[in-house]
Amino acid sequence: MTSLVFAVFSVVHLCLTVWLVRLALVRHSTHTWLVAAVAAGLVYDNAIVALGSSLGAGDLLFALNLPRFVVHALVTPLLVVFAVGAARDLGLAWARSRAVHAGFSVLAAALVAYGVVADLVGLTLVPGREGDALRYSAAEPTVPVPSVVTIVVLLLVGVALLVRARSGWMLLGAAIMTVVSAVPDAPLVVGNLGEVALIAGLALTARKTGHASLRPSARPA
Repeated sequence: MTSLVFAVFSVVHLCLTVWLVRLALVRHSTHTWLVAAVAAGLVYDNAIVALGSSLGAGDLLFALNLPRFVVHALVTPLLVVFAVGAARDLGLAWARSRAVHAGFSVLAAALVAYGVVADLVGLTLVPGREGDALRYSAAEPTVPVPSVVTIVVLLLVGVALLVRARSGWMLLGAAIMTVVSAVPDAPLVVGNLGEVALIAGLALTARKTGHASLRPSARPA
C-alpha cells in the first residue's frame, strides 16, 4: 500500500512537471523551468521508492537510489532563483534589482556546493523499509541545510507576495512543507506529501506570474 502511495506521488509530480513545462514554453519564463526541473526530479525520486519492493535490495536498487540524493542536493536550491523571478514578475520593486538577482543566484550556488560537500561526498546508503516500500537511505542522516534554507527563502518571499501581490500560493506550499518537515520522526511518505503541496503551490505561483508577464504586451500600442 505504501508503495502505491509513492507511485501516486510520482504521477502527480509528472502531471505538475508537464504543466510547468507548458507554462515555461508559453510564457517564455526561464525561472519556471527551474521548478519544472525540481518536479521532474521528484517524479524519479518517488518512482524509485515505489519500485523498491519489486526490484528488491541489491546493486540495482542501490544504483537507482543514488540519483535521488543527487537531485535533492543539486536541484532543490534552484527554487531560490525561482522565488526572486516570481517576485519580479509579480511587481515587487526590490526583485527588479540586478544585485538582488545576483545575490539570490549566489545563495543558490552556495547551497548546491554545500549539498555536494555535506550530503554527497562520503555518502553511505543502507536499505530500509517503510510499510511495504523498500529504499536506500543515508546511513548517517544529516540536517538538510540546503533544503531548509530554500524553504525559509520561499516562506519569506511568499509572505512578500501575499502582502504586495495578493498571491499566497508560494507561502501556502512552503508552509505546508515546513509543517510536515517539523513532525518528529515523520515517515518519508509524510515528507513527500509536503513536497507535492510545495510544487503545486509553486506551479500555481508560476501560472500567475506568467499571466502578469503577458499583460503589458497585450496593451494596444
